[in-house]
Amino acid sequence: MYKELRETRLAKGITLSHLSALTGIAQPNLSRIEAGKVDARYSTLARIARALGVELVISEPPVITLADVKARMADGARRLAEHGIPPPDIEQRLEWKEARGVDTTVERRLLE
Repeated sequence: MYKELRETRLAKGITLSHLSALTGIAQPNLSRIEAGKVDARYSTLARIARALGVELVISEPPVITLADVKARMADGARRLAEHGIPPPDIEQRLEWKEARGVDTTVERRLLE
């Protein structure tokens, strides 16, 4: 979605500086939004869309399966190992979270 904002802005010949003036959003923040480096609030995206003269359409987020989560976890552990960083003790981390009142039910289910 953020990529489309940038493409629309460029197609309309609007600079980040001009879009900043139209929306009241600081230029560095607009740049980060367009780069997808931050998750912008709906109201912020609506201001940008209004300034660009386009309709804001929000679609459903993609569904992430348990297999996707496990694959991401394995990839993260692999990348840590490549940099010589040992994987964290998962049980210890979950106990730490629980001691602070965090519900770890979903994480525990994912580890089954």
